[in-house]
Amino acid sequence: MTMSAAAITIRQQISPRPGNPHATDARSLSYTQGSLFSFSLHATAYESDAATIRIPAGVKLHLHSVSVDLKEMAEFIKTSGARGVSLKFSSEENGMMMGIWTYDKERSGDVWETGLGVEVEGPRTIRLAAVTDRGIKHGSALNVYVFGSVRKGDL
Repeated sequence: MTMSAAAITIRQQISPRPGNPHATDARSLSYTQGSLFSFSLHATAYESDAATIRIPAGVKLHLHSVSVDLKEMAEFIKTSGARGVSLKFSSEENGMMMGIWTYDKERSGDVWETGLGVEVEGPRTIRLAAVTDRGIKHGSALNVYVFGSVRKGDL
């Protein structure tokens, strides 16, 4: 197996919409076995803006932590009227986007979560989305930061 064949790739492209504060160019990164995984998901009100992660055979993605920047979140809430953001996940086996973490300005004590415990072994394609509770009318962008590691698979 070559290094390029064993690389996890993540790609996110935001659809152009009026008032969207994010660039609509595709962003992608690759992570080889043994590397730390980190990606800044652009948050939108649409699950269809999810990032696609391709995990090849023999490789496992471990998602450990998620966070938002406190200043960025405060500005986003002020300009958008939103209450928070959720990290959502879907797989080939279940295409429904399901929430695995939520930051709510009125209920959440912290802007991070550790111990997510999500492990996915390839070959698989999954999707991750940062979804706000309201559409972004104007103002600031919001990112959700996801951290983990890429390891050799068990199968």
